Amino acid sequence: MGKSLYLLAACTGLALSTPASATTTFAQFLQALPSAKIFTYTNVSSGPNKATITTSASAATVLVANLGSLPSPLLANVSLTAAATALPTLSGSEIDQLFSGTLVLTLLSPQMGLWGPSTHALTVTFANAELKAVSGGAAPTLAASSGAGSVISYSSDFEDLTDTSAEDFSLSFSGSSSILNLLGGRLPNFRISGSGTFAADPSVPEPSTWAICVVGFGLLGGTLRLRRSTALLAA
Repeated sequence: MGKSLYLLAACTGLALSTPASATTTFAQFLQALPSAKIFTYTNVSSGPNKATITTSASAATVLVANLGSLPSPLLANVSLTAAATALPTLSGSEIDQLFSGTLVLTLLSPQMGLWGPSTHALTVTFANAELKAVSGGAAPTLAASSGAGSVISYSSDFEDLTDTSAEDFSLSFSGSSSILNLLGGRLPNFRISGSGTFAADPSVPEPSTWAICVVGFGLLGGTLRLRRSTALLAA
């Protein structure tokens, strides 16, 4: 009976913690110095890449929050390396350009994670993230969603992200050092501040896990019927 009740409790908790489709924000970052322009957009004049977005190694310190077992917030370095293989396009007043690359959040000091002390807070590898900007504006975004055709991969030593789905992220930028207009089909070089949010659907339990739960419910039902029969005979 004790094992059956344990299985019942575990499976009930599993069911409650596994919504059918509920994309949740599992991590965020904000700049420790909000006005520091730690992101750089640069035009590339030769080779297949048409532009890059990178971070300044000397000033890329951010506050990480809401990430798995980490206490929040914690200081980390952010490293973004992304490249576009096509020039930006203009539709009405909206400028668009696709980027692929990697973003890494590294803690300034180790914390106890899933497999021991680590500084690896989060790595995001992506393809076809969309840089959007309003022509004449100074606050672009870089966003990606697997539901819209982007390819996103997450990894962390503080939250198990291996089996998530419906991944998406959004980097919001502000305070561009240049007004964002297309000149000769290109955006000007600029530096900018930023923050980010990362979301995904929780992982779905393996079929074998649900099979164990079904067996557990069966054992529980059989035990309860046996106890009831025994009680009736004793009466």
